[in-house]
Amino acid sequence: MNADWLDRARNDPRLLPPEVRARNGGDQLLALLTDYAQVERLSVDQLESRQRARLGNLARHAARQSPHFARRLKDANLTAGDLAAPGGLQALPPLTRDQIISAGESLFCRSVPPKHGRIHSTTTSGSTGQPVTIRGTDFCQLHWQANVLRMHLWRRHNFGDRLAVLRASDDKDLDCPNWGPPCSLLFRTGPYSYRHVKHGVEDVVWWLTDFLPDQLVVLPSFLAAIVAELERMGRRLPNLRSVRTLSETVSDELREEVWRVLGIKLEDGYSSMEGGVIASECPEGDTYHVPEQLILEVVDEGGRACAPGQTGRILFTHLGNYATPLIRYEIGDYAEAGAPCVCGRSLKPLRRLRGRERNLVLLPDGRRYWPKLGFQRWPGIFPVRQFQFIQSDHQTITARMYAHGRPSADQEAKLIESIQTALGHPFTIHFDWHSEPLPRQPGGKFEEFRRTCR
Repeated sequence: MNADWLDRARNDPRLLPPEVRARNGGDQLLALLTDYAQVERLSVDQLESRQRARLGNLARHAARQSPHFARRLKDANLTAGDLAAPGGLQALPPLTRDQIISAGESLFCRSVPPKHGRIHSTTTSGSTGQPVTIRGTDFCQLHWQANVLRMHLWRRHNFGDRLAVLRASDDKDLDCPNWGPPCSLLFRTGPYSYRHVKHGVEDVVWWLTDFLPDQLVVLPSFLAAIVAELERMGRRLPNLRSVRTLSETVSDELREEVWRVLGIKLEDGYSSMEGGVIASECPEGDTYHVPEQLILEVVDEGGRACAPGQTGRILFTHLGNYATPLIRYEIGDYAEAGAPCVCGRSLKPLRRLRGRERNLVLLPDGRRYWPKLGFQRWPGIFPVRQFQFIQSDHQTITARMYAHGRPSADQEAKLIESIQTALGHPFTIHFDWHSEPLPRQPGGKFEEFRRTCR
């Protein structure tokens, strides 16, 4: 098991001096990372016992401070102490997005312990069509920062590298001499360059080939476009040694393309506005790990825990959020349950992330599955630069396609055949051709397949 990452952090030549860390909060992060390193070495039983104790404390606080959570307990005929018993959490019905929205102010705790710091509000982008407002604390933010740092340390990232980030967190492009928090709170870092996803892929590729990053953070859908454009232009990013994705589901096809074109193993993370860092890919095993401040369940349609290899709905309990009791929160994502990882860490394993229910193809006989789609499918037919399939009923797909120019009738026929093969059914395909990039969701996410029918 790779348990030396904390020692590497303490001995890293870029670690800031103690007096600087004391001023900027870096010592708090280092203390939390120290706790993380110890927890990773616990047995699974020890970790679960520790989590149940924390759950009991959280549930007792929420029962006193959140009217909505108090009603959830009463309706389920449970007490806060019941949740901390082995198997007790599973007796509480899940918390849905609809319930969060309808609860209003009654959802939130009236106060939080002083050590949790200030309360902050955040609203999700509404990628499910249901934006929700969640309150968190400085303590939640500290855990988010520590988990980001742990991911870097797990993967032996060099904090002196040139870091490029492409996402939708800020409308303005930005170039800085350092990466900014959380990494700059503990380490001296290399330069940072940020671009918004509003830019076209051609402009992004020119930016990357000019900045020449060592590390790249990017949405999977845009990474697919970057890889295709680099290959089309015959360009390379010679210094690049780390590519990290976030916010969207990563396909096996994209992983293969990144390895083929860039020669790099893609690194993925799973996070949300509500939960912070929910899971990070293990650098040693073929799995994701869930941080210790979350209890994550993967359950089937009947609410039963999924066995390794089975796919089900994700429910998570945030043990550190004393402002909003996110206890058995059904976030709307699906995952494949994992088996213990070869790395030996006791942190909960996930095998892979599957996306949302609306990303499932629905066949006329009622079967559903996630389609296998990829940018590499159509270069030999017609150079599609971006696509999005919308299933409006059991037989019809609208194929929104961004390309320079329009295909011939013969090319369209071949595209239809290829799309039907990819979707596993002879759907009726209606093309909707665009001369500009397809719009993204408010948070920058992009879904290559979305179903609007039931």
